[in-house]
Amino acid sequence: MTVFFRALDRVLETLLVMALGSMCIVVALGIFFRFVLNDSLSWADEVAMLLLVWMTFLGAALAMRDKAHYTFSYFVRTLNGKTQRFVRVLGSLLTMAMILGLLYWSTKVTLEIRDWVMPALGISRAFAYGACPVGTLFLFFYALRDFIRLCQNQTAPLEQNK
Repeated sequence: MTVFFRALDRVLETLLVMALGSMCIVVALGIFFRFVLNDSLSWADEVAMLLLVWMTFLGAALAMRDKAHYTFSYFVRTLNGKTQRFVRVLGSLLTMAMILGLLYWSTKVTLEIRDWVMPALGISRAFAYGACPVGTLFLFFYALRDFIRLCQNQTAPLEQNK
């Protein structure tokens, strides 16, 4: 299982680095053409928007991997061992259920709008909307990993300072 998640980490990090690097280049080109050459690139804004959407959903998965999402852990820390474990397992199951719901509905929307075309690029809007199903797949795998670790008692206790 660790081989799978190491590969998943590499894919996620590579996609994010490529998206951020590409976005920096596209935005810089757009600024250069608009303000130096007085000639706007018709496609730059749409490409930058696409890359931002992808970075948002992939970044959410990275935050899930690194446990960087905001949580309210005060209540859970006040519970005793078995009750705390139950609440953490329940929270993990609810998280996975919500992710699966988002995966289902975002996939449905992405498939329904695949015939819509982005005017400047001439490509399907599904390229933008597809970031959500792809990002939620990453989210689900990381949530599943955390759930398995929780069930195997491999998770760290809740920190007191959060």
